[in-house]
Amino acid sequence: MTAILTLTGVNKSFGALKVADDVTFEMPAGQALGIIGPNGAGKSTLFNLIGGTLPVSSGTVVFDGADVTGLSASERCRRGISRSFQIPHPFVGMSVYENLLVASSFGNSGHHDARAECRDILDRTGLLPLANRPAGSLTLLQRKRLELARALASGPKLLLLDEIAGGLTEAECHDLVGTINAIKAGGVSIIWIEHIVHALTAVVERLIVIDFGKIVAEGAPATVMKDPLVQEIYMGIEVDDDAA
Repeated sequence: MTAILTLTGVNKSFGALKVADDVTFEMPAGQALGIIGPNGAGKSTLFNLIGGTLPVSSGTVVFDGADVTGLSASERCRRGISRSFQIPHPFVGMSVYENLLVASSFGNSGHHDARAECRDILDRTGLLPLANRPAGSLTLLQRKRLELARALASGPKLLLLDEIAGGLTEAECHDLVGTINAIKAGGVSIIWIEHIVHALTAVVERLIVIDFGKIVAEGAPATVMKDPLVQEIYMGIEVDDDAA
């Protein structure tokens, strides 16, 4: 299966502090990958390295068959890497529809009918009835959906979701999972950082666990979540060495 993203020996340091430690993995196109780990483990930093917001200290990032290690975030976006952020920051004075038009105009490099595509994305993310509402008037769930819609408006091949389910109720989270699964079914590859593990396991084929900037476990979600080390560092469960 063709890889949409390959990281090889990616490191990032701020002085003596190493926040990404020899991160290496390959992601097949059309799949969804979940990333979990304790707070401060380096998950969002990894997204910044993939998306180009931060330069790597060493290592390579290959996207869709091309080395993008030295490219800016804006250039990577035009090539097909888009992301959401933990805290949505829409253009609050603009309408929901206008927010998407901005993302489509500045992020999507292909020839397209921006208005038609934005209407389609609003429909797919459940925001079409709110298209003319000011973004500043939206609820948290609606802002999360707008954050997702803006990321989609740039026409991504790879979508990076950073804790997009945080702060949602169980019903809202279930609704969001359905939307994300539909996006994946449409051919968009997804990497999702999330603390709500049951939401991840309803979407992803594979999980990666990060601690202190290093991958400590990866594989099928059910297998990874049973790993004693993962239970200890992520869920705070102390493992009895004699019982393990």
